[in-house]
Amino acid sequence: MSSLSEHPTVKRFRERTDSATVKPRATPLDAQWLRQLCLDAGADDVGFCDIDRTELAGERADILRFFPRTRALISFVLRMNRSLHFVGRRADGG
Repeated sequence: MSSLSEHPTVKRFRERTDSATVKPRATPLDAQWLRQLCLDAGADDVGFCDIDRTELAGERADILRFFPRTRALISFVLRMNRSLHFVGRRADGG
């Protein structure tokens, strides 16, 4: 195999993707429901952003290349344990 595109799994995925028909939703997802779903899954905060937002201009092409039907993005935040940053670092150099 000379490239990833020649891998059997990639070929099979592309065949399925090319032949798949995605039906548009009759109604949009409810933002409150989706936000609560993310929070219930462990996110500390959640936000939504339209793909056409000007601040995403530098990222839009890559996003649409991999997810061509994208219309909006979800941003979720998880707090990290700050004490883990200092594990192994002590004042005595140990």
